[in-house]
Amino acid sequence: MAAAMLRQQGIRPSRLQRSNRGVARIRPQTLILFTRQMATLLRAGVPLLQSLQSVQRSTRHTGLVKLTGQLHHEIETGTPLNMAFRQHPEHFSPVYCSLVAAGEMAGILDDMMDKLAQTLEKQAALQSQWRSALMYPITVVCVALAVIAVVLLAVVPVFQEVFQSLGATLPWPTQVVIAASHALAIYGPVLLVLCVVAVWLRQQGHGWVQWVRRLEHWQLGWPWVGELIRSVVVARWTQTLSALLSAGIPLVEALGPVAAACDHSVYARASETMREQVAQGISLNECMADSRLFPGWVVQMCAIGEETGSVDDMLARAGAMLEGEIQDRLAGLSSLLEPVIMVVLGLVIGGILVAMYLPIFQLGQVV
Repeated sequence: MAAAMLRQQGIRPSRLQRSNRGVARIRPQTLILFTRQMATLLRAGVPLLQSLQSVQRSTRHTGLVKLTGQLHHEIETGTPLNMAFRQHPEHFSPVYCSLVAAGEMAGILDDMMDKLAQTLEKQAALQSQWRSALMYPITVVCVALAVIAVVLLAVVPVFQEVFQSLGATLPWPTQVVIAASHALAIYGPVLLVLCVVAVWLRQQGHGWVQWVRRLEHWQLGWPWVGELIRSVVVARWTQTLSALLSAGIPLVEALGPVAAACDHSVYARASETMREQVAQGISLNECMADSRLFPGWVVQMCAIGEETGSVDDMLARAGAMLEGEIQDRLAGLSSLLEPVIMVVLGLVIGGILVAMYLPIFQLGQVV
């Protein structure tokens, strides 16, 4: 409608997007709480509009207050709940809207909202485990890189001036450290600008999708870490598809929201390909096997589910098994990364210090 109004005024927009000005971002935990409250109120027999008003009065989150007010207005004008959710894609995913639509059509909106809250809780718990396992190593690496940068930019030049005043021939480790200091001083601002530009391009979306696809495809080939990423994405994929199928959504229609919900470009493209193949009559397990992105036992469980007519149940079991496997992998990753990072950083920082004091030791031996 906005594009049509602009064309009537003789304006041809090059880019048009929804404005979310004034609406605070809603975190996943807040969205889970909203879904859980709506499920409880609807199950208690409270009408939909009154349920939204109750949630609006009970929350202190300004973004959720404004969002529930907008939803209440849209539903009051005759818009179905799932269509009202679809008008806010920054908060409600395609999976969320699809499950709500299925609940409205089947007349079990309260049960579907409860199932949706459970699905969101599982995904949030999985993401929390992933982040908590990597938070400590990433923090240590960032602090260590900052210390190394300070040493190279502030300490090494002082040693270099002392060495120049002595006029002695520097050993090759010291020359390497001094060269690294010069390179960081020259190219450091350029790298910083490139990082800022990369962040800006990601926000604008200019050409960033292709780089993300290449990076995520490359990550899947990493030893150990790639297998962990694969397990996390497949667990999210199976849980989401299981929830959609159990809601009565046909497989072809369910694979569309799954592609958007898996949050991985490689699996998103594979899901779209599987959607086309399933529409042509190919079984889901054959499509999964052809993609070579799913573990063999997950494909086998899907095949059993298709034979017995319980694909949703088998996918839910596969997701639960993957969650246990991810927990074991994360525990092993944390216990392995901590000593490795400490040893590597100790060698790097210790090597820089030794390289700086090595000429002084040599001069002491000459004297």
